[in-house]
This record gives sequence, structure tokens and C-alpha cells, in this order.
Amino acid sequence: MRNLFLLLLTFVSISPLGLLAQLPAIPMRLQAGKILGKSEYFVDYTYRHKTPAESKDFQEDIIRVELGKALVKSYSYRLWQADSLLTQITNPNGSMLTPEGGLSPFYYYRDLTNGTTQVYYRTPLSGPTLKYTDTPTFLWTLTGEKKVISGYEAQRATCQFRGRSYEAWFTPSIPISAGPNFFGGLPGLILELHSMDGAHHFVLDALCQRSADIVEWKIRLVKSVSRAQFRDYYQRLHKHPMQTFEANGQRVYPRDAQGKFLTNAEALSWTIPFNPIELE
Repeated sequence: MRNLFLLLLTFVSISPLGLLAQLPAIPMRLQAGKILGKSEYFVDYTYRHKTPAESKDFQEDIIRVELGKALVKSYSYRLWQADSLLTQITNPNGSMLTPEGGLSPFYYYRDLTNGTTQVYYRTPLSGPTLKYTDTPTFLWTLTGEKKVISGYEAQRATCQFRGRSYEAWFTPSIPISAGPNFFGGLPGLILELHSMDGAHHFVLDALCQRSADIVEWKIRLVKSVSRAQFRDYYQRLHKHPMQTFEANGQRVYPRDAQGKFLTNAEALSWTIPFNPIELE
């Protein structure tokens, strides 16, 4: 797995922020590919998460879901905005301004007819996009509790999923078994989702009926891997980033909070905060 992909040699200086937060995703040019289906709703969730887990502060993103009867597409709306503005945010020197940290580098296409999800992960520093197929299974327990969310009557459900406990509030008024990212498995749209440990929160921000083509993005470089291979890479990237970058042909120069470049020994002991939504 050490040679999962090869990159052209790149030289990158990681700012002090890069030592304290997630590595920012680099905007890329997204081209429209084939049409996969039609949406019935567009749903936006405010996604707040703690990285690292012991942090007192939350990072924030907006997750957009294009919701169809047979297909769901989920992605970071803020990162998509940065992608859309790629030509305006490239400066004359050729270096690229990056969006704020904490934006999700994942996007998902979930087939509601067979339960499979195509997961895409944008590796940092303009690396390739990794793709794998997942079939998440959720064993929800309905609690009987109810409340109203944005005018929709919602019901509460709980489950254990890949190392975390969750509560979800879903509405049967929109009978599509979906939610943010890969979440679903309930008899209605998830309006809120919270991990019980307080680390991850998805809260409905906007919901509107909208019929539009659900388009598969064309990415310049995609590498297909297994979920196990992806998890191995993802963990190594955060626990041993320097070794992982160097193994893939990237030269990275991290700096400390004062902007001073780290020594080789310090760089080798550098780690990236890590609190993935999937622990298993």
C-alpha cells in the first residue's frame, strides 16, 4: 500500500495552520460528466465537527445533498464553490489560494436501488482522487420521540455505526431513505444527525424542491482502491504525513506556529489531527 499512487515531484510549504488543523483541500477543475439521474430536492446541512477530538472548538462546513428517488449525491458545498472559482483564485505566480480548513474532501454517490455508495476522497496537495465502493448497513432503533424541524414532523432513531453511536431525526414526509454523506436506512429523509460523543453534527440548513440533473463529475486523476487500502492510506497520512508524502514523490516543508521551518527530526514526528467520522 506504500506505493498506492505516484505523483509528479512537488514542493510544498505547509503553513502554521497546516500543523494545527486538517490539510486544506486544493480546489480542482470539475467537469460535467454523464447524467446519473434527476434530483427531487436539494438539501443543505451545516456540518460541525471537532478535529482533534479533544478540541473545544468546532470546524464548520456545508454539506449539500442532491436527492433523487434512486440516487443521492453528497459533497462539501463550500469546497465546490472554491472549485467553481478556480480561475479567479489562481494568482499570477502560479500558487493557488486554498479554502479554509475543515472542509470535507469526501463526496459520495449513493445508489438507493442496491445500497452501494461510491466514495471519492481528494488527497491533499493536488494528489489523485481515491475511489472505493462501500455498502454501509445501518441498524436503527426507533425511539418513538418526535419533534418539529423546519415545519416537518421528525422522529428520533439511534444506531451504532463503525465505532460511534448516533441519533438521527428523520421525516417520513419525504420518504427517501437518505441523509448527509452515506447515511440513510430510515423510512424518510434525515434532517439532523449527531454523534453521541459530540464530535460530529449535521443540522438541516435549507431544503427545497428542485428538479435538476445529477451529474457525475469528471476528475483528472482517479485511483480505484479497496476500502481497506483507503483506510490504511488515510491513517498513515495523518499519523506519518512526512513519510507518506515522500513515498509518493511529494516534498513538503512544514512550519511551526511562528512560521519557522521544522528540522528534519521535528518534521518526521509531525502528525495531522485526526478524528474521522468512521472509526472502524
